[in-house]
Amino acid sequence: GIITMSDHMRVEVILDRPLLAEVKRIASAAGLSGHTILPALGGEGFAGDWSEDLVTGAQSKLVFMSVTSEAKARAFLDALEPLLDSHGLVVLCSPVAVIRGAKFD
Repeated sequence: GIITMSDHMRVEVILDRPLLAEVKRIASAAGLSGHTILPALGGEGFAGDWSEDLVTGAQSKLVFMSVTSEAKARAFLDALEPLLDSHGLVVLCSPVAVIRGAKFD
């Protein structure tokens, strides 16, 4: 058969672990139907180098990733906006083509 792809948005948020429940709540309220949580082991940015402390969990960061419609991505990002500066979030949003697009609406 012919594989059909549809256009959606991929949203990724790098966040401190304690903020995860709030980001999940915001995502749910914006209508995002699913997400994936990935560990972030380290990096470098505006505030310099950071790395996961595997013993204490200090500076533990995660990547929240979701694929959804453009409208739901915008609603999520609008609701997330107040946390951007106060919590130093890094947010990436990009177009993505998916197979079985109805799973991401």
